[in-house]
Amino acid sequence: MMVIDQWKTFLTKETSILPLAIFRMAFGFLMAFSMVRFIYNGWIETCYTTPEFHITYQYFDWVSPFDVTTMYTIVILCALSALCIGLGFLYRIATIIFFVSFTYLELIEKSWYLNHYYFVSLVAFLLILVPANRNISLVAKYHPKIKLSTVPNWTIVIVKLQLCVVYFFGGIAKLKADWLLNAQPLKIWLKAKTDIPLIGWLFEYDITPYLFSWSGMLYDLTIPFLLWSKNTRPIAYLLVVIFHILTHILFPIGMFPWLMIFGSLVFITHQEWNKILAYFQLKISIYGSGNYKTKPILFPILLLFFCVQTLLPLRHFFLTDNVLWTENGFRFSWHVMVMEKNGFTEFTVVDNTTKKRWKEYPSKRLTTIQEKQMSFQPDMIWQYAQFLNKKYQEKGFTNVSIYVNSKVSLNGRPSKRYITANKNLLEITNVDDIYGFIEE
Repeated sequence: MMVIDQWKTFLTKETSILPLAIFRMAFGFLMAFSMVRFIYNGWIETCYTTPEFHITYQYFDWVSPFDVTTMYTIVILCALSALCIGLGFLYRIATIIFFVSFTYLELIEKSWYLNHYYFVSLVAFLLILVPANRNISLVAKYHPKIKLSTVPNWTIVIVKLQLCVVYFFGGIAKLKADWLLNAQPLKIWLKAKTDIPLIGWLFEYDITPYLFSWSGMLYDLTIPFLLWSKNTRPIAYLLVVIFHILTHILFPIGMFPWLMIFGSLVFITHQEWNKILAYFQLKISIYGSGNYKTKPILFPILLLFFCVQTLLPLRHFFLTDNVLWTENGFRFSWHVMVMEKNGFTEFTVVDNTTKKRWKEYPSKRLTTIQEKQMSFQPDMIWQYAQFLNKKYQEKGFTNVSIYVNSKVSLNGRPSKRYITANKNLLEITNVDDIYGFIEE
């Protein structure tokens, strides 16, 4: 009971709203920019409207794209809602619209899965639950009565915890022989970066990938604790900036480094901000007379949320001995940049009535990214076989078998057979059963 009371006191005590407001602004403006970038790069057509077939997530087969005009409308709405989050304008409506629209866009196409897309959806959900707009926002400027100078500590703690989940389980994912003993896949990637100005020469040395692998693992496992402690926070945040800027320079992983750099600002307290600004003879003062009352229903919701966030990244330990090879439980477990995987697939279709057989090459029907991702992910291979069966049924072939010739290379190893070649994929009625036909 004493421990429970201590946690209750810790979570409900009042703390400055400043870190939460700064996080809201950083997240909102960054995501608004990200959505505009998505439109500018032409990814709406590439991801949503051009593909003949969409590889959907399990249990979300019902999620599908609309026509191109509607998809542009949804992405623009997503960008505008993110901008409103940053400005603190129509905040509750904006957070709900952003969460729903962004998650919908994410669920349309599995081949585009990225860890930071998942992270954005989780953070957007958490922002719905907190009063992050009640200072340093448009609504607070024009309606000062709603201003808060303090908020319950839990409103900031949940954001910190979500960031820590990403870091910590990202570190757990690196506790593998490939990463620590073989320095893979960094050995492959860094050898291709020797032409980078100023630092490229470092990657010519055999020891460099090992230094990067071990430091990356130690960084992920320790940075949550270093950020949480006021004694180590200054050096910790400096490490965050250095680590993620270096990651941005070396690897094309989109907005993830910037999400972590700006997201980690939530750890910096009001008092620490004033110490930083004191060097420029500036000071932040937060005034507000409003009072925020926590709804009791929020605690069970958040408890369930973080139980899922703790258990989901661990599920692969119960599903497979080699998650990098089988990818059973790989998604949503924060396996960030831990493998270089390449595959080749060709399908053989057999008309069981006439005994005729012919080859089907995925490049005929899939986009480049769909073909690449499908070639080494078993559930996608199974889904594509079901799609082919449907296409041939539409042509009048009602009794066919489909086999796959698949070869995969993991972290620089020679490629080898992946899915059992003589297994008719149409006999596998459940997507989870495909993992039983992976040759290890």
